[in-house]
Amino acid sequence: MKSYLDCVPCFVRQALDACRMITKDEKKIHELLRKVLVTIANANLDQPPPVIVSAMHRVIRQELDSPDPYLALKKKSTEKALLLAPEAEKTISKAENPFEAAIRFAIAGNILDFGAKTEWSETLVRDSFEKAMKVPIVDNQASELYSRISLAKTVLVLGDNAGEAVFDRLFINRFPGNARVLYAVKGSPVINDVTLADAKDAGLDTVAEIISNGTDIPGTHLPATSDEFRKIFYEADVIISKGQGNYETLLNCDRRVFCILQIKCESLAKRYGFSLGDWVVTITGKE
Repeated sequence: MKSYLDCVPCFVRQALDACRMITKDEKKIHELLRKVLVTIANANLDQPPPVIVSAMHRVIRQELDSPDPYLALKKKSTEKALLLAPEAEKTISKAENPFEAAIRFAIAGNILDFGAKTEWSETLVRDSFEKAMKVPIVDNQASELYSRISLAKTVLVLGDNAGEAVFDRLFINRFPGNARVLYAVKGSPVINDVTLADAKDAGLDTVAEIISNGTDIPGTHLPATSDEFRKIFYEADVIISKGQGNYETLLNCDRRVFCILQIKCESLAKRYGFSLGDWVVTITGKE
């Protein structure tokens, strides 16, 4: 997916939010925003939004000498998710279709996204989980995904956010068959995307092999990923993409990808036939 002018206000909001998490010095924030706006102005809008976002956040981290501005928020979201996980697992276990129920909680966990929205509350998170079993899933490909996993030897899951990763663990626990499962994280911090440390905090190492995609782009922009990651990507029998950033970077890629996400962008929704807020389990790419 290319970027559009409609993406620019979101880029600026993300930059301002990140700056304010690190410093209260308005003059310093203003100076930094000038540099970020230059980065945005010079960006190639033919690139997916996460590619531009990564360039912007590199400037922020470098100028403010903060390698992981969202670290405290990531830890807080993981702690919250770990508290909710036992209740979610109980609901999944009792469900008529535990696999789809686990997908629903994996989507509910996608509310913990500080790229789309930095501020969140206990009530917002709780509401997302209370409606997990009620929200209709758009283009629901869960049964096809189940069938594919049951026949697979290797399954690659592309992680999205810290906190959300806790519910990815519950989801992976419901995979049929005996496939080798790999869970891909970002190579270094960007926004609140899940890194190796975040994934371990969420317990992913108990259900999957955690691997790095080798980049700090908040998505899976294949040209920027490592050779090792691309080899795994192209050899995996099943690929599952979590979140909007991965979806944006993998649209029309040359692999079949199952995408699990909440739609948080009006521009994306309008262009790809969704509505803002939709819970989606869809397929992109090709065999």
